[in-house]
Amino acid sequence: MVFLPRFYFTLVTAILLALASTNLSGSMTASLVVTMLLTGAVLTDVVFIPSEALHVKRNVPPILRQSQPFTVELTLFNQAERRITFEVVDSPPSDFTGSAKIITRRLPAHREIMQTYTLKSFRRGVFDFGAIFYRVTGPLGLIQRQGRIDLPQRVQVLPDLAGEDSRDLQLALAGALHTGRRKSLQRGEGSEFESLREHQRDDDFRHIDWKASAKRGKLISRQYETERDQRLMIMLDFGRLMSPKIGPYRKLDYAINASVHLAQIALHKGDLVGYALFNDELRAFAEPKKGQAQMSHFVRNLILIQPSRFESDYTAVFHHVMRRCSRRTLIICFTDLSDSESARSLLQAALPLRPRHLPVIITVSNSEILAVTRNEPENEFEVYRHVAAMEIWNEYQRTLRGLRSRGVQTVSVPAQDLSTATINEYLQIKETARL
Repeated sequence: MVFLPRFYFTLVTAILLALASTNLSGSMTASLVVTMLLTGAVLTDVVFIPSEALHVKRNVPPILRQSQPFTVELTLFNQAERRITFEVVDSPPSDFTGSAKIITRRLPAHREIMQTYTLKSFRRGVFDFGAIFYRVTGPLGLIQRQGRIDLPQRVQVLPDLAGEDSRDLQLALAGALHTGRRKSLQRGEGSEFESLREHQRDDDFRHIDWKASAKRGKLISRQYETERDQRLMIMLDFGRLMSPKIGPYRKLDYAINASVHLAQIALHKGDLVGYALFNDELRAFAEPKKGQAQMSHFVRNLILIQPSRFESDYTAVFHHVMRRCSRRTLIICFTDLSDSESARSLLQAALPLRPRHLPVIITVSNSEILAVTRNEPENEFEVYRHVAAMEIWNEYQRTLRGLRSRGVQTVSVPAQDLSTATINEYLQIKETARL
């Protein structure tokens, strides 16, 4: 039971009346009558508050998208024989942004209403909604009866594929993607013969089919398309270095979103896609395959992984991938190069992949460090920050140059451009037939 302000106001009034009438005859009787009336009112509220008066149903989508707001619907039904006044509050997962507002309403007997509130989650994973707590107010407004309704419900938060990333994905599936802008697929790109057609002014003269031109009496060009059935291995590092946050997400979240987009496009292009998820050891592995089932397994494995405190073991993981991938494979590894020791370990592990495979290292550049190097320091503290940032940035650039000089391709872009840059790199490799 919870006593409401009206009860305390009545109680204080009764005490003040009793004190004011202490010198009057019959004051004791008056005080006793007031006390009995207050007690009777409280008992009346206790008796007439219906137990289990409220029935609640919660409706929330079982599959959610990271950072995308969603609506929770609460359906409230008055099971009592009279009108009730109540307060209801839900118990969403603590990791969700937003809170379940306290709903205060009056509801006639055997009537139903629906209330909604909005939440979002910046974390992936599996989360549980808890019980719904409510209070029903007595007819005199002096006390409330508390209760809870257990409504356990589990939801999954998948990687974010909305907004700009979704637009880029649609453009890429429609044709090609370069720096986030749509362009028509250039005729003659790729290396797999598709068809013959009449030569056009912007066609490459190297693609003219002279035999066909002689037969038809006009210039005929060969049209090519990118090869299919090539192999792509997506390697995703979720070790210690992938835990720093950039904006609302961690580095790992940006890498996950980019890897999902990449897998979708590669499967759409007819390629085989595999994946390896690792930190200090290999945690999940799948050889390159086609089909939506492969995509579903990949996304399911991505839901629960979170950055760990362990150092990533590149040597063991790359050796496993090289042993399992006998055919030439495009190996795209999402990782971080901010630590020089880890970068050297990555370089040593990636070199044996060449020349059989084509390794590409995708990393998020530290835009905050770069911003500090470009700002003019104005005091001693900023001078220290500027010098420290320059050392970090120069070491990072040396690591990139070291990888490129050994034949390992690298892509280093700000976090918000990671998906676009990754898709561009994949499409460019396909179009130039480097795989």
